[in-house]
Amino acid sequence: MRSTVASRFKQLPQNSPLSQFLTRHDDSQCRGFITRLDRSPLATKRLAFLQALLLNVVVLTFVIVFAWMTIFRDILSPLPTPLRLALCITQDLLIASAILVLIRSTTIPFFLGECRLRLMYGFRLSEIVIRKPPTTTSMLNERVPEDQRMERSWRMAIRAVDPRLLYSNASGILSTDYWTVEYGAVFDAMRKIAASEFEEEDLEFAVWKQDSGIWHSSELWRMHEIMSAQQEVEMFKKFLTRSGKEGLLAIWQEMLSSNPGETIERSASPKAYQVMVDKFAREGLDYETVWSQVSEKTLSQ
Repeated sequence: MRSTVASRFKQLPQNSPLSQFLTRHDDSQCRGFITRLDRSPLATKRLAFLQALLLNVVVLTFVIVFAWMTIFRDILSPLPTPLRLALCITQDLLIASAILVLIRSTTIPFFLGECRLRLMYGFRLSEIVIRKPPTTTSMLNERVPEDQRMERSWRMAIRAVDPRLLYSNASGILSTDYWTVEYGAVFDAMRKIAASEFEEEDLEFAVWKQDSGIWHSSELWRMHEIMSAQQEVEMFKKFLTRSGKEGLLAIWQEMLSSNPGETIERSASPKAYQVMVDKFAREGLDYETVWSQVSEKTLSQ
């Protein structure tokens, strides 16, 4: 099997603007980041925002009504004052804790993060997505072979930024794998890009990890996926064919080199990859999300 794994790993200069940006937003545990550029159609982004707005308005309304009913019930309780006071304090603390957990993971980031982002920048053809990696995942375990490490990183990362599991979606709220955008980092990245300190394309689909003050990235956009399963390729082709997207299938095949039974890789050109993803987006498809769905179906079989 032809090895190109080394080209998929990058080390940033310690004093580079991008390295300093990542260090500024990393946490005390040095968990790193997953970054991606969302090139889904504008109509899809607007629809997702409106659905999230409706969901969060419903959540906020429910919280307000429930809190009002709780207070009203406490006032009208027929219990003796000392007992009523003790019971109310206990119940209200539990209810307040549950409400706080709910709004911290839904309403607060949406209204202070997503709504603010849309007011400042609107809906863009290419949008930055930054999140912390899942806490239960070992991002770049050095004990496994590089090919397996890249495959695990790809599978983990593509699920970690699955828009269906975003905190602002109803399906995401009910999932244990829901995730939240690092809005502080996104706003800072937009300012840095506007100041030409680094390029938006520097935040293409990748896993970032800090080691001894040096940032390393696993550039997942460079690899379609290290796949040993031809079944995934066939499922991807069938998906495009059934969707009436044969033209996209031809574009995809042109972009990739294939060794039967071994590896299928993306072109090493960032521009070529961006062009392909843009063409998928114009057809109403998010390239990486499609692959996430194909990968999940293959693993479930």
